[in-house]
Amino acid sequence: MSRPLSGSVGILGGSFNPVHNGHLRMAIEAREALGLGRVDLLPAKVPPHKGKSGLLDFDLRLTLLRQAVTGVEGLGVSALEGEMPVPSYSHVTLTRLCAMFPDTNHVFVLGSPDFLTLPDWHRGLELPLLTDIAVVDRLGLGQAAVDEFLSRHWKWREEGPGVRRIETGRRVVLVPMARLDVSASMVREKFCAGLETSGLVPDAVRGRMLADPHLFKDCWNVSP
Repeated sequence: MSRPLSGSVGILGGSFNPVHNGHLRMAIEAREALGLGRVDLLPAKVPPHKGKSGLLDFDLRLTLLRQAVTGVEGLGVSALEGEMPVPSYSHVTLTRLCAMFPDTNHVFVLGSPDFLTLPDWHRGLELPLLTDIAVVDRLGLGQAAVDEFLSRHWKWREEGPGVRRIETGRRVVLVPMARLDVSASMVREKFCAGLETSGLVPDAVRGRMLADPHLFKDCWNVSP
């Protein structure tokens, strides 16, 4: 794959309730495949589609993220949404980032399942007009499926293998990734059931969960 986004800063948003190894692999795969300068993991203060029920405190999720990326080359953490109005909309956050750092090219990183739900997001179909998009292919979606989705919503042209340019907008790039079936809901369910989470979350995150299990279980047992 060519690297048209080399040196850009990736933004991987999410609830991170908690951060798990699937999140880290997405960020790493996008950074390496596209030659990004770094990828910042950016937790939502209050996700619009989930609310606060069953959601760990923002500062705790931020701390877990910082512990998770320690020692991982090219990954960082942004606390930006902690300072912004809620709920946390990606369009508002990316607009703010572009205004704060006009000389930085940002790349919004998201998994292929989430990419297909953009029509349901707040101004979701405007995101490729605002920043470049890296679609990490977690489920083997494939280029044909991405192109079909693009054609339903935008005019676009091919700029190279895996690279699509939205008319009057930015680039959408498909990033291959080996399938890794781990989710935050899986981690929560296993932990609350007293099952082992080793291999699902970074060791530092697992250690924090085990050090104060009631803090996590009291919150997650009310999770939808």
